[in-house]
Amino acid sequence: MIVARRLRLKGRGLWQTRRALVVLILSVTWFINPAFAAEPAEKDITLSSLAQSLNAMLEYDPLTRSGTLEKNGKTARFALDTPYVLFDWTALKTLPPPYEDQDSIRVKKEFDIALRQFFDTKQAPLSKYSVKAIVIDPGHGGKDPGAIGEFENFKIQEKDVNLAIAHRLAELLRIRYPERTIQLTRTDDTYPSLEERVDMANKIKLAETEAIIYISIHANASFNKNTHGFEVWYLNPSYRRTVVDEQTAKEKGEDIAPIINTMLEEEFTTESIILAQKVYQRMGKMIGDQSPARGIRAEEWFVVRNAKMPSILIEVGFVTNKNEATLLSQAGYLRRIADAIYNGVCDFIEHFEY
Repeated sequence: MIVARRLRLKGRGLWQTRRALVVLILSVTWFINPAFAAEPAEKDITLSSLAQSLNAMLEYDPLTRSGTLEKNGKTARFALDTPYVLFDWTALKTLPPPYEDQDSIRVKKEFDIALRQFFDTKQAPLSKYSVKAIVIDPGHGGKDPGAIGEFENFKIQEKDVNLAIAHRLAELLRIRYPERTIQLTRTDDTYPSLEERVDMANKIKLAETEAIIYISIHANASFNKNTHGFEVWYLNPSYRRTVVDEQTAKEKGEDIAPIINTMLEEEFTTESIILAQKVYQRMGKMIGDQSPARGIRAEEWFVVRNAKMPSILIEVGFVTNKNEATLLSQAGYLRRIADAIYNGVCDFIEHFEY
């Protein structure tokens, strides 16, 4: 079983899942095999055998060459060839870095001892994290109509599609979660700038155990009039952004803050992928018989690359395809899309607040 992992920087982060989320997020989880227990005395210990002896869960992502050891809510975050370990997202300790050795990852005795001491130390139960706010961004608006579909008997504008879905989504979320902040970046035919939309989310005040997610709603267009279907996007994991707040950076120092920033970026990416998966699956069930699922994709859209939180962008269909444009002009179909997104968000919240 994958044990929960969470962030402890003020106002940022969510519980990681207690289910097999790694299958969904492109990272690789190593389930400990007793065969790894026997280690030649002359070699440094493997990371997998260390995890087994600690009875801790080991998660490792070969793309970022970083991972986490977790036990009873306590986490130790590490990266290959990086001489630091981040304990519970608050304390950074200098240790000999893990390294690759043929088909395994090994650690020095000092690393082994430090992690045993950390996990053996008892701590008070940690407060549960929760999603305090959900920001819904209906793309375009006002002077910017977005994509336009023009046909012999009707015309459809992306901005209208986005707003109708957003209103329905916000209404459902407010009914389900009256204690949470549900905020739209626009409520009518106006045009907030891209910077203003993201700032609305980034400026929401969060307590230490609270988190926020960002959902941007769009419709698509193509020169190929036969192209149709829906997509869900998240930020390309290779894109680098600053997510550590100024106060944390000041407290941790200019040498340590970038390391925490990198680890926090990876956490947001993980959460964004899970959110994308949940929404994508629900949309497939709700409208997949009329609009094909085109995949979950990574890109560097402005609204997701500058949002300092888990964030996704949804393309609900192509207004340039006549059949799909006809569907997107129907209130009932837009309600189905909003319902699908709503259920995906609820799935995500349940997943991380378990």
